[in-house]
Amino acid sequence: MYQIVTHVDQIDWTPLEIKNVTIKVLHKNDLTGAMSIITKIDAGATIPAHSHTLADETVYVLQGDFIEDGQSYAEGSVFFGKAKAIHGPHSTISGCVLLTNFSAELDFVL
Repeated sequence: MYQIVTHVDQIDWTPLEIKNVTIKVLHKNDLTGAMSIITKIDAGATIPAHSHTLADETVYVLQGDFIEDGQSYAEGSVFFGKAKAIHGPHSTISGCVLLTNFSAELDFVL
């Protein structure tokens, strides 16, 4: 049996410091810092190239077009990145929604 059950509509969007990018934190493990989030990148917005010190990252494109380092990917594309690996910039032409899992505490290193 699952210990936690919720619906994404019950979670508010939280704006990031990056203009036109918002997230919903679906779950965060208080012991490891691992977390699952939904990210919404509005049309024309860009997340700069970055890395994460401890967290491996898995990204699944739920909706829209996701541009990773200048190459466009469609819904259903999946990305896997190791901690400390630089990735991005991330952008979109028409807007996109991503499901992302982080394996450990999240930081954002430019």
